[in-house]
Amino acid sequence: MDFDLLTNIVEAYKLYQLEGGAQKKSSLTDFAAWLQSQQTRQPIPTVVHPFADADQYGLEIAISTLIIGLNRYARQLVKKGLVDFPQLVSEDFTYLYSLMEVESMTKIQLIEKNVHEKPTGLEVIKRLLKHGLVAERNHENDKRSKRVFLTEKGRALFFATVEHMNKVALIVAGDLTLSEKQELFRLLKKLEYFHHPIYLRNKEVTIDELLGKIKE
Repeated sequence: MDFDLLTNIVEAYKLYQLEGGAQKKSSLTDFAAWLQSQQTRQPIPTVVHPFADADQYGLEIAISTLIIGLNRYARQLVKKGLVDFPQLVSEDFTYLYSLMEVESMTKIQLIEKNVHEKPTGLEVIKRLLKHGLVAERNHENDKRSKRVFLTEKGRALFFATVEHMNKVALIVAGDLTLSEKQELFRLLKKLEYFHHPIYLRNKEVTIDELLGKIKE
């Protein structure tokens, strides 16, 4: 018995069920037709990288390159999505989004939520304050700190952009199936859980020191 083939069939049937949901027909004819339709989809290209055979490079460098490229695609799409809102750039929108979830944040909390360096984050907050989209008040327990929060103007602008940003999100997700989106989301969250503590606690650490800590 070809157990590899049997495993592939089981995995394909799982994907068939995930794509169709609980109401998906499960007859052999329907499943066979679905399998045939998969053959017409554009295949996922094999990862080819100019440094793939070099000892110091490999799959990790290819992943990093793709992530950087996808980030740039997304930024360009966000820019198009916000073309009718000249007072906003992509960073500004993510700050408004972060503040929609809470009553207020300290400036440092807001900057770290958006994974920026402090000078960059302060510039974003400065722009939002200038346009009256956020306001600030003294921290209740720390006179040296300020808390920022959405104004009514900022909240209204956020909701005005939602439809545009939903279109951006649909394009960014590309032609992935529902199950592929779910798997990608799971993997990206796993990477976020890995990287965010590094960002918070190792800002002054060199790359070699950081690699040593990760390998410990």
